[in-house]
Amino acid sequence: MMQKLKHADRTTLILFLFIFFIAILFYTSYKIKAQMNFFAVENQKITELQMLDIKLNNIALATNKFTNYDIIDKAESDFTKLVGNIHSALKRYSPDAIPLLDKVLQKFQQKREDLEYFKAQNASLINSSHFLFDLHTTITQDNMLALEAKNITNEILFYILRYASSDYIDKKIIETKLAKLQKTADKYSNRHLHTFYKQAVVMLNTLQSLKEVSVDIENNPLPKDIQRLKEHLRLDYEQNLEYQTLLALLFFIFSIILLITLILSHLDSNRRKKELLAFRSAIEKSDNSVVITDSQRNIIYVNESFEKTTGYTAKEALGHNPNFLKSGMQDENFYKDLNSTLAQGKKWEGEFINKRKDGRLLYEKTSIIPIYLEGKILNFIALKLDITDYIERNKKLVQAAAVFENTEEAIIIADADGKVISVNNAFTNIYGYTLDEVKGTNLSMLHAGVYDDKFYADVWYEINKNGMWRGKLINKTKEGQNIPVWTTIKKIKDEHGKTVNYTAIQTDLREIERSQAKADYLAYHDPLTGLYNRVNFEEYLAHALLVAKRNESLMAILFIDLDRFKIINDTLGHDIGDKVLITVAERLKNTLRDSDFISRWGGDEFVVILENIVSASDTAIVATNLVEVLKEPMNIDGHHLITTASIGIALFPENGEDTNTLIKHADSAMYQAKDLGKNNFCYYTSELSSQIQKKLAIDMALHNALEKNEIYMLFQPQYDLQTQQIISTEALVRWENAELGFVPPDKFIPIAEDSGTIVSLGYFIFEESCKAYKKMKEAGVDLQHIAINVSSIQFKEPHLLDTFVSIVKRHNLHPSEIEIEITERFLMDNTIANINLLQSFRNYGFQISIDDFGTGYSSMSYLKQLPIDTIKIDKSFVDDIADGSSDNVIIEAMIALSKTLGYQIVAEGIETKEQEDFLGQTHCDIGQGYLFSKPISSNEIIARFSS
Repeated sequence: MMQKLKHADRTTLILFLFIFFIAILFYTSYKIKAQMNFFAVENQKITELQMLDIKLNNIALATNKFTNYDIIDKAESDFTKLVGNIHSALKRYSPDAIPLLDKVLQKFQQKREDLEYFKAQNASLINSSHFLFDLHTTITQDNMLALEAKNITNEILFYILRYASSDYIDKKIIETKLAKLQKTADKYSNRHLHTFYKQAVVMLNTLQSLKEVSVDIENNPLPKDIQRLKEHLRLDYEQNLEYQTLLALLFFIFSIILLITLILSHLDSNRRKKELLAFRSAIEKSDNSVVITDSQRNIIYVNESFEKTTGYTAKEALGHNPNFLKSGMQDENFYKDLNSTLAQGKKWEGEFINKRKDGRLLYEKTSIIPIYLEGKILNFIALKLDITDYIERNKKLVQAAAVFENTEEAIIIADADGKVISVNNAFTNIYGYTLDEVKGTNLSMLHAGVYDDKFYADVWYEINKNGMWRGKLINKTKEGQNIPVWTTIKKIKDEHGKTVNYTAIQTDLREIERSQAKADYLAYHDPLTGLYNRVNFEEYLAHALLVAKRNESLMAILFIDLDRFKIINDTLGHDIGDKVLITVAERLKNTLRDSDFISRWGGDEFVVILENIVSASDTAIVATNLVEVLKEPMNIDGHHLITTASIGIALFPENGEDTNTLIKHADSAMYQAKDLGKNNFCYYTSELSSQIQKKLAIDMALHNALEKNEIYMLFQPQYDLQTQQIISTEALVRWENAELGFVPPDKFIPIAEDSGTIVSLGYFIFEESCKAYKKMKEAGVDLQHIAINVSSIQFKEPHLLDTFVSIVKRHNLHPSEIEIEITERFLMDNTIANINLLQSFRNYGFQISIDDFGTGYSSMSYLKQLPIDTIKIDKSFVDDIADGSSDNVIIEAMIALSKTLGYQIVAEGIETKEQEDFLGQTHCDIGQGYLFSKPISSNEIIARFSS
């Protein structure tokens, strides 16, 4: 057996060597062919280089003709591309030729420079010749000029043309003629003769330069270098071809020798196979798996039984150590003992836990016997018996016992008479009974008395008829507590169909029912406040509407939204916000009747259903109480908080007769209450619905206004009240829509802020304002800055400052030329954060102004903390300026305080001379209004105010 294996190894080695030499032979042949192809292709390319060089030389020799420069450029480009292609090929096949190619490229660059000079001189020559011929024609046709002068120009033109086309004309002859022409020109004082003389001299010098550069091009050593490269490639190719041919012949001889050796080895192998045939047939048909290994434990034979048992074919197993069947479920000590026994030449017996090809475990009882020959171990034979079925059956019994004892479901096993013979631990945990306490008793001991005898009779009828019953039972524990259990009872029969056992599997439903009750609660209640949720609200409202329609009674929907709740949530955190919502819910429950339905829709929105109201005024009383209760201060975790509410009211049936309509109208009324100043309530009206529709139309049209170029800018001048000179301008946005017509800013700006389109609109306004400001400045309008309104919503953009700075730089402006107008509301929304943000703008150089000052919530003393430059007095104060008006005192106080703090003062809305005079007397700095100028376009400002 060992000799057979060694012989097989030797045959395999010879075969591999033969294949290896044949592969090398083919590779060498391929190399020869590749070398031949390379030489042929590259030699052709070098020949093309030579032809291109000759072509360029021929072009340079035609000094007296117009040269097509495209031909020269094409030839130069082709030459460069060929050199690049040759360079790539040489890097791969003949790198030692690259220096020669680089030398060729160097000489070509020199020739290329000469050709560029040649083209320039040639162009100059052609231009000169045309001019000279035209001048000669003029001289010839001049009747006032003497014949002597005409003859000398004819001679010079003739000699120059001969000099251009022949090397036999002496340049000195032409120069002598030119000297004669110069004297003649002086003699007759003729301008044409003088010009002819100068142009002839230029043409003669150009011809001389052309001849010289043509000689340089012709004498360039490029052809010799190309020939050297070509010769080098030829010699290199011949040497490589000779070497490759010799190498191929050598490998061919070795291949023939190996082929003869392989044939002899194969004949010897056939003889040895016949000797082993008898031994193989003895063990081939054995029922046990038979594995034969060599002394190194490598498998050299397996029988059919092995293939069927393991799933591996003989081809897959041969050459491997039997360890490839290991499952990993036996530790290394097991295999150490096995190897130690076999190393001593002893028989080993034991059980393996192996793995089949498909991954299933294979248990085998095995005997391994060493085979000796002349005192040496030659092979090992392993005889294996598959005992997997036996092992698996035992394991299943153990697993079944483990499942029985450890499952969370109670399991009861009874005999054919229904008497308990076994219970598991879960049964004891659920009911409190041990096996000893229930063994031999009937299952009826667990009945809680909830069901009558007929129920249990039906259960047993189902079991006896179908072999199983499944359902919910109410049983009782040892302590007498009733518990719900989901029960499955099965009848067990033997192979003869006789009933031998009953099994009952029971699941404790107590925790499941508690979870279901909680889930049912959460499905219809808000988990934070305990109020009804939106789903419950809509179901209840649908039912309440049916009752109200049937009874023809009134009903109201109150939509409640907290004012400024977002500020509390954002600044103090969601934990404080949640406690505020819980407090609000408690106040609603304490204020409203028990019969009133209260729900939370999410966030800070609450909706209330008031049923069986007598009149609409009843809802006003309830809404007033709610507004008063909800605005009372709250003390939450040390914070003294105040939040108000806006309430919208929709009545049934006046404002709608279905769920969606009433909710929608109550929501609309709530937004109207917010628009009216918040902290109040508002009834729904048809006029309100019309307003909402108009807002919706504006919102929809506003989304495409920029794309349709409907948005445009006007600019209202701001002027010095003392000098009456324009010093700045405020940018004002306008909108003209095809369907809606002109929409005032106070209509569409709040809608843009609510919908978010104010962001893109704000960037447009800033960009267009900067562009117009630069245009007005360049046209000569004396402006110090431009004021641009920026929405408080836009200040929430994370990169607003960087974007504004980039726009200003793009228009070559300085930030100090931009005054950003903000409202008092912006400062009050998030005071510290917004002040820091404004300070960042000022650090960059932007000016900051407060627009409509006096209409917001900020106090005068608070002004000293603000990073601002300008205060704008609101138009409402300016409108009321008159003798003795209380607003005059307020304006004077505003101006005095602002002056003290170092702020500039702008009064907007000046429409009368009386207003202007008063503001000038109170030392207001800047005015703005229709008295000086209404808002106009940038072109109109340029027309009126440019210097």
